Amino acid sequence: MKMMVKTGGIILVSGLLLAGCGNQAKASTPKTVKQPQLTYLTKQVKSLYADSKYEMPAKQLNEAALTKANMQKNKVYKFRGDLSKAQQKTFKIDQQQLQAAKKIFSVQDTLNVELDKDQVLKDESFKIQAFNNDFTYLQAHKAKFAATIKDKATLLDREIKAVALVKAASTGDPDQTKIDHARDAINAINVKAFRDKYLSKIDEVNRKLVEDRALSGNSKIYDKNGNEVPTRDQFGNIINDKPSGVETAPSEPATGEQTSAGSTTETQSGSSNPQPSTSKVLGVSFISQEAAGAPEGCEAASALEALHYKGHASGMSLASFLRTMPIASNGNPYQGFGGTPYAVVDGVYQSIFPSAFTPWVAGFGSASNISGSSLDGIISQIAAGNPVVAWVTLNYQGPQWHHYDWGSGIDNAHVVTVDGYNSVGMHIVDPENGTYWISKGAFNAAYSYMKFAVAIS
Repeated sequence: MKMMVKTGGIILVSGLLLAGCGNQAKASTPKTVKQPQLTYLTKQVKSLYADSKYEMPAKQLNEAALTKANMQKNKVYKFRGDLSKAQQKTFKIDQQQLQAAKKIFSVQDTLNVELDKDQVLKDESFKIQAFNNDFTYLQAHKAKFAATIKDKATLLDREIKAVALVKAASTGDPDQTKIDHARDAINAINVKAFRDKYLSKIDEVNRKLVEDRALSGNSKIYDKNGNEVPTRDQFGNIINDKPSGVETAPSEPATGEQTSAGSTTETQSGSSNPQPSTSKVLGVSFISQEAAGAPEGCEAASALEALHYKGHASGMSLASFLRTMPIASNGNPYQGFGGTPYAVVDGVYQSIFPSAFTPWVAGFGSASNISGSSLDGIISQIAAGNPVVAWVTLNYQGPQWHHYDWGSGIDNAHVVTVDGYNSVGMHIVDPENGTYWISKGAFNAAYSYMKFAVAIS
């Protein structure tokens, strides 16, 4: 009996002990513990920003600071259910500002990593969608900060899209439309180092395209209807037998139009033709490459013609201008002039292409690489008062392709200045052959083999 009572007592006592333990486990964390934790989180989040309005990031915003604040946020999150309504509101703000700070750091880091010192994309395989999502969020929630990086964010996006177009143009069989789209995207980016890097790549693709056309035997000139266009000399006169059934447009300016020499010309037929609806001749002055002893100096002479017209390099002769031209020691015209402009050198492609020509000429005035432009694009430049240096073929003949160490080039290439147009023709200032008119069809065909052009403004 005593044992039973004692046992019962033991049981009773044990039950009381168990009940006491259970009640202790259910007790909540004292408010005095919660509040300091939340206050500390708020302090850490505020330290991520330079202002009390959470508009601009602090200089000390870095990965370590974000990690520390995030760990503190996780501590508070565990007892979020015990927070008062006011504390919950504060906690919500802290979380939002911490999330925004993470996105600020992410976009800053991406711009610093993906754009080099020249503002050129480093990683061509970079996936930009997450970056764009973060930037869009910041535009909505941190507009003041987003405005400070908008230009760089836009640049990164445009460079990535341009590179994608270059890759598309470089994949599979060359396609003129893809090449033109890629070139337009590159030229739209106002970063010289980027244009220099990728224009040379797209030029290589374009060169392969025209080379393939030449190898396939498609080196004749055709109009939009598929009819062969007769070859003309530098003065627009037909120098081969005209294919039957082909009508050719006059290549002279309308009767009475003033030429750069100051005289008026009649139409090719000797009779008056209707006035063109639009016409313009800038009046670029002729500079003879031969007079300077530079039989291979058409690029420099054409450049100086255009520069002089725009009021640049006015005190320079062709001889002095030629001494400034960059020379490619490896003979690569994409990097500088191959050989010498003063003599014919066997086995060397004696020319300089827009990728090296443009920065050289830009040292004396304003030069824009508009390679890939259509005939209308060239006309638009002239209409704006800017002569265009264009790479064509000598006497507008079919191209004579030859392979070199750096790639394939047109051995009978020639460079001229285009300074005028009318409804049927283009006005040329040719450093080898003087000033003349050439039909739009003949000019465009000779230009389209390479589509190299530089506008001088």
